[in-house]
Amino acid sequence: MGELLARLVGADPDAAREAALELGDRRDYEAVPVMLEVLATTPDTRVRNGVAYALSAMRIPETFDVVVALLREERTRGARGTLLFALRPFDCLSILPLLVEIVIDDTWESSREAAYLISEVEVIPVEAWEPLRERLRAARVDDERRETIEFLLGFFRAEG
Repeated sequence: MGELLARLVGADPDAAREAALELGDRRDYEAVPVMLEVLATTPDTRVRNGVAYALSAMRIPETFDVVVALLREERTRGARGTLLFALRPFDCLSILPLLVEIVIDDTWESSREAAYLISEVEVIPVEAWEPLRERLRAARVDDERRETIEFLLGFFRAEG
């Protein structure tokens, strides 16, 4: 195992995060299986974010499924901003309901990033966006969150 991979799976979270970013910068595709495993299993937010960012920059397709699984886990609540950012290279049509729930129910940063991902979906079929629009309309949120929801409602109107 190379030095960077050893640091990635080692006990020092800061070293693991830096190793992940370096592997991403180097486009070390041989490290991808280990990186995906670390992404899926690490309890450390800093490591998870570093690996997610690196795999996203490398445009690794398997990143999508691992990140989506993490977004569905309660342990990532409140720390999903970078995970959502890591989905930017991918088509997020299949996870629109999840993204809408994050807009409504997670931190401000995560809400904004989820809204961005929704707005980047090129074509949203009516049968997909109609229930999402209704969910957004029914959401009980603070004024700050209401601004993001109004943006999305405008987006859904423009799509329709």
